[in-house]
This record gives sequence, C-alpha cells and structure tokens, in this order.
Amino acid sequence: MGHPTYILAGGGTGGHLYPGLAVARELRELRPEAVIVMACSDRTIDAKVLADEPYAVVAQPVRPLPRGGRGWGGFLKAWAASHRLARDMLRDLKPAAVLGLGGFAAGPLVTRAGRAGVRTGLLNPDAVPGVANRWIARHAEAIFTQFETTRAHFGRARDKVRAVGCPIRREFAAADRAQALSQFGLRPDRRTLLVCGGSLGAASINAAVAALLGHLEPLAGAWQVLHITGSSSMKAVDGEADGKLHVRRMEYCHEMPLAYAAADLALGRAGANTVAELAATGTPAVLMPYPHHKDMHQKLNAAALVECGAAVLVDDRISPAENVASLRAAMLGLMDDAGRLAEMASAAKSLGAGDAAAEVARWLADV
Repeated sequence: MGHPTYILAGGGTGGHLYPGLAVARELRELRPEAVIVMACSDRTIDAKVLADEPYAVVAQPVRPLPRGGRGWGGFLKAWAASHRLARDMLRDLKPAAVLGLGGFAAGPLVTRAGRAGVRTGLLNPDAVPGVANRWIARHAEAIFTQFETTRAHFGRARDKVRAVGCPIRREFAAADRAQALSQFGLRPDRRTLLVCGGSLGAASINAAVAALLGHLEPLAGAWQVLHITGSSSMKAVDGEADGKLHVRRMEYCHEMPLAYAAADLALGRAGANTVAELAATGTPAVLMPYPHHKDMHQKLNAAALVECGAAVLVDDRISPAENVASLRAAMLGLMDDAGRLAEMASAAKSLGAGDAAAEVARWLADV
C-alpha cells in the first residue's frame, strides 16, 4: 500500500504547531511507515519549534490578514504563492489526510484539500475561533476543539465540531521532577516558580517579573525561579540583579514537560496549549490573559481552571507598576501557603489530560 502521507498545516506563532506535533507522534504510533509533512509559515519561530523534529518541513510564504489599509498587495501575492504551493503539494504528495493546525498558515492547504476531496480536519484549541479558523472551517470535514462551548462559535459548521480536548504530548504527564531540576540547574530543596513568557516573548509579563523579583527576596530560602522569556524579551530581563533569589533564565525551552515537572507554581498567559498543559501536569497557576484580543478568548480558555480552583486570574493592565502590584498581591500569599498550592494542584489534575492527540490521529488515519 506504500507509505501514507499526512500534511499538518499551520504556524506563525509557534503555539499552533505544538498540538500538531502531539498528533504527529500519535500518527507515527498508528502508522510507523507514514510520511509526515509540516507545512508551516516562514517565520523564524516556526523553524525553531520544528528544528529537532523528524518530519519534512515546508515553509509557506502566506501572511496574516492586514489589519489596516496597507499591506494588501503583499498579502495577496503571498496568498497566491501559497495556494500554488498547496496545489503542487497535493498533486505530488497525494496525502491521505490534511490537518489544519489553525491560523493563517493553515488556510491554503486546508481549503485546497477540502475542495479536492482529501480527508481534511481542523484543530481549534482556543475557546473562541479566530477569523482564519472560522473561514477555514467550511472546508474541513471535522473540527477538533478543546471546549464544548466552542461549538456555538462555528455557526453553520457547528455540526462538524468534536470536543476532544487539546492535543499535548504524553511526556507532560510522565516527566520526572528530579531529572527536570537537574536539567535546568535548579535546587531540589526549593520550590520552583515557572514563568512562561511565551515563545515570542510576553513583554508585559516579563517586565512585571523583572520588577517583581525584589518582592520575592523574602522567599529566597524556599523558592527559585525558572523564567522562559521568549526571544523578543530576552535582552529586557537578562542581567537583572537576582540577589539571594536563584533565577534561571532561558530564551526558549524545547523540553516544556520537564519545565512543568520542576514547577510548583506557574505564571503565564492563558493560551490553549498552556491551560491544557497545566491540567495534564496538575500545576497551580497565576494566569494573565493576553489583553489585546477583542474577544478576550484567553479568559475563556482559563475559565475551567479558575472555576475549579486550579488557577488565579490576574488582569494584564499593561502598566508594569500596576502589574507588579497585582501579581504581588496574588502570588505572595500563594507561595507562602503549601496547603493552598496542594489543593490547586489536585483541582488541576481533576480536569484530566484526556487523549485528544490519539483521537485526532485515529480520525486522520481513519482507524
């Protein structure tokens, strides 16, 4: 029967690719002979995420929709070029299935594949789909979501929705804490605050944390910090005086399962992947949803964690001074209350990790 080919298309922020990589691994379990092609954007972050993965990578020139009156010429040129590339890939590779990973980089291949009668699915882990996913959905046979509440946002395509959870790698539930602490140069006799600045750098979180470290000095004997800054904010926080508080900074982390294994409390955004990983690892969290989305979907992503007591929500007020005050109020009490942290961890675990990656892979492989 030859080697079946599966194309997973998406990217542009890094976050779209991680669920796809989890699905790809499950596909390899089902179909060891499968050829898997990652069709990403040509942004640097996608190349970084995929650098160590054993899959063929095709970078598309596709661009997101312009936000204003400018940029339409470049957008249309890149869109046409990406459609030609998608046409050629479908003709040459003859894929058994195509999975859109969400966002603008999923568009050309999913629409082309859907029109060509290829088995086509779409991942939408966020609570509210973006413009690109709502448009792409009409060309997909199945839409895989993390939340049942997302169904209503797909309008006429709502009947295609399958609420399976967010695909994450199995390693998140099985990573070893001792190995994690050793990997990151952290001390085993201290609790760890994991700060996730995002793959592209969450500037307001990173700035607030840089200013917050001084307030955490009284806890230096009991806590340490693992700060994943993201590329765009590395220079802004690197070199801050750490005092007695042990702080380990890194620009990018390929081993996020180990980062969570080391964590006793996490601080970060409320992206779809993050909330799924927190539940899978049972990690208590302080979440600062991204403040510039019109639909504020990250607040909705976080709702289940907040409602069950696994996470505390803090509004990102953008102002570093205001954010420091809010985070200090939310975090100091938590970090000094082992019983509350244990209750939050238990609440997070109660949500369950699910088996979304395997379920999506089985659908793609038609098993």
